[in-house]
Amino acid sequence: MRTNIKITRICEFCKNEFTARTTRTRYCSLGCNSKGYKSIIRQSKINQSNKQTEIAKNPELEKIRVKDFLSISQASILFGISRRTFYRIISRGELDVAKFGTRTVIRRCDVDSFFSLPLDQSVLRPTQEFPGLENCYTITQIQQKYGISAAALYMLIQRQGIVKYAVGKYNYVAKNDIDIIFNTKSHGKE
Repeated sequence: MRTNIKITRICEFCKNEFTARTTRTRYCSLGCNSKGYKSIIRQSKINQSNKQTEIAKNPELEKIRVKDFLSISQASILFGISRRTFYRIISRGELDVAKFGTRTVIRRCDVDSFFSLPLDQSVLRPTQEFPGLENCYTITQIQQKYGISAAALYMLIQRQGIVKYAVGKYNYVAKNDIDIIFNTKSHGKE
């Protein structure tokens, strides 16, 4: 049965516009259809080869993926996170563990659910708006005004959780935040 449907489509292979007679047509011609099919087959072979290479590079990973209980070392290999990070998560009480002598074991489903949880909005810091250049110091201005080295200043900014604003090639910090740290009052515009 023949239809008179004419649909404007874009070929998935050559990206040219063409008129199709069915809603399922994906390619503009037999040549593009063949090339598209071959590229899909080629990509699946590449993906399969990459997967085999990954397995060959780390055969331990395939053994770990099927286990229900993991050691800290195995969990770090599986998730690509350091052992120390896992111990920090455990010490904060965010992950349940079992101890067998000196060995620490984690349930795989607990780790999967921990990393699949969306971030709680209360954990995220609210972003502060840029207060404007007149209400900010550059890093150099802070160093000169308070006689502090760059390393000590950056350490102080990081430790206090002060927001830095990058504008162009300069980093700015709000005057109020710096003045509070150094116990001075803001004298308006300087």
